[in-house]
Amino acid sequence: MPRVTGQARDVDRSEHMMTPPRAAVWVCAVLLAATFTLVGISKLAGPSAPRWSERFQRWGYPANTQYVIGALEILGGVGVLIPAWRRPAAATLVALMTGALGTHAVNGEFPRVIPPLVLGGLALLIYAARPRRERTPNRGNGV
Repeated sequence: MPRVTGQARDVDRSEHMMTPPRAAVWVCAVLLAATFTLVGISKLAGPSAPRWSERFQRWGYPANTQYVIGALEILGGVGVLIPAWRRPAAATLVALMTGALGTHAVNGEFPRVIPPLVLGGLALLIYAARPRRERTPNRGNGV
């Protein structure tokens, strides 16, 4: 039980944070990786690349913006699969989905707000998931 003093609480906040199960984190990571890699590739090449270019121009972005966004989506999608890169990759995806959310809202494309909201929420879940720490036994030597 945490000890409460007059000035501050002696509470280890990491024990009170909800940590999603490891399997849930991996399922979200694989789903995000597949989605963002495929959508990123579609912005770089393939039959839908010209349509992406038209959309970005209609939204008021500079020419070739879809290539930057597509590359970041691919990197973020691959990055969430690598544990050491998971948090920075998830943060990148959250930033991209925040931009997509704003773009669709400003342009009155309200049905298109749902995918970035869901994908951004999953990326935020991945970002917030803390890796489980190994507990070391207390040896009583003050260390």
